Amino acid sequence: MADAPAVSVSDDTVSYEEAVERAAALTPKLAKRAEEVEKTRKIHPDTVKDLWETRLWSAVKPKRYGGLELPYGAFIDLSDHIARGCASTAWIYGNLLSHDWMLPMWNPEAQDEVWKDNPTALIASSLVATAGTAKVVKGGYEISGQWPYCSGIDPSDWMMMAAMIDDEGPKRPIWMVVPRGTFEEIDTWYVSGLVGTGSRDVKCEGLFVPKHMTLMPSEARGGRTPGSEHVPGLLYQLPVLGLFPHILLGPMIGIAQGAYDDYVGEIRERVSTYNATKLAEHTQVQMRVAEAASLIQAARLLGHDNVNEAYSIAESGRVPTVEEKVRWRRDAAYGAQNCVKAIQLLQAAIGAAGNYLSHPFQRRFRDMHAAAAQVQVNFDINGAEFGRVELGLDPVNKAI
Repeated sequence: MADAPAVSVSDDTVSYEEAVERAAALTPKLAKRAEEVEKTRKIHPDTVKDLWETRLWSAVKPKRYGGLELPYGAFIDLSDHIARGCASTAWIYGNLLSHDWMLPMWNPEAQDEVWKDNPTALIASSLVATAGTAKVVKGGYEISGQWPYCSGIDPSDWMMMAAMIDDEGPKRPIWMVVPRGTFEEIDTWYVSGLVGTGSRDVKCEGLFVPKHMTLMPSEARGGRTPGSEHVPGLLYQLPVLGLFPHILLGPMIGIAQGAYDDYVGEIRERVSTYNATKLAEHTQVQMRVAEAASLIQAARLLGHDNVNEAYSIAESGRVPTVEEKVRWRRDAAYGAQNCVKAIQLLQAAIGAAGNYLSHPFQRRFRDMHAAAAQVQVNFDINGAEFGRVELGLDPVNKAI
């Protein structure tokens, strides 16, 4: 189990703007730690402490449990600034925060079990349902399997898992919250990008999960959930799968913005080793800067536009349509694609200097492409899903 943070968790109110300022203030610290995070393959312990002291770990946790209950846009803006310093840290941050957002959709008993006696509990996950099975037994389920991609497991106390129910009915997914210590952890995370996320596998065989610690994905498609009486905020009535790609979009915007800021700052005074001309005076360089900046800003605006629309729908009291949700997923994936294009433009312009291991650009480049490999932000998949629905066909992803 993760050690409890050696800091006090204040109940002072922190505004959205203050939270963004605190995340931005951490960026230089995180940049200095990024190389060590990659070497150790886990979040820096000082960063864990910093995120508690700034209350950023509590950004979307319900006020009932000492959280700030900030709007969903925090997933974009806070992760953006954190990723400008360290992409792996931002990936962990967004992943763990997503479970603080999801757990209030569970019944009150599950929320109390995780947070009542430990309001600083963090939750990692592997929501790859096909990696495990859930057998129906008296009082709950027995789960077995080996799940990959458990990003941010190191500072976490609990795991949010997915498995396929194994009974006489059709195969269907279920989500569960289980203590981290009940799993065997298998160190499989030897990778080229997002190295510091420590996204290793977990394994169990016949592990009992009580029914109150479970949720069906169909209960989190938007609108009221089993937890709404306990935690009634609109934040927790937004659709999980409809908006989930935006949680990954935030770090990708930050990776691209960090690479852009580094490049622009460096290139202003840099002289070509080929002909001794000032690179900032080259029209080709100016055009790459303009296009990269536009791509990043477009990704940011797309993400926030979707979030704003989702809130408007929640406020109206209706559940978002499948057409709306697949469009949001399309836009988030397109924004992610923009971020990849932006860093590729800069990679073509930065020259051989960006290939040195001592230069932060090479790590940002690797981290961006590792992030883009996630199915949630794959435009081929999410674009095709939108196209199916737009053309009158049923979506492939029935859980949306």
